[in-house]
Amino acid sequence: MQATYLRLRKRVAHNLQNPRILSISFVSFRHWAGTQLAWLFNGNMLIVKEKLGHKNINSTMKYVRRLKLHLPEDFDVATATTDEEIKNMGMSGYQKYDERIVGATHISYYRRPKRSGSIKT
Repeated sequence: MQATYLRLRKRVAHNLQNPRILSISFVSFRHWAGTQLAWLFNGNMLIVKEKLGHKNINSTMKYVRRLKLHLPEDFDVATATTDEEIKNMGMSGYQKYDERIVGATHISYYRRPKRSGSIKT
């Protein structure tokens, strides 16, 4: 598997003309996954520790980079007032975070992490 990964990585780096790709290792993916989990669970290292299968929290901390969690600019935000809009929000990966009633209208507020740049290290 390692040899296949190295060949693929070399080919991608060549095709994209990006030598930085050659520095990506299997450990890089584990660091990325740990950081994503930390962001997803709002920095709760005990959950991340469990998900990564670590026995010691210090091992988890080695994998997770420092995060600035949930900055407003890290999210795409949308609102929904009808059942169809609410359904579309869920199917698009949005999570409900607030709701208000304005007059006779019930407004649900949704957000999802932006596709890129959502994790600040």
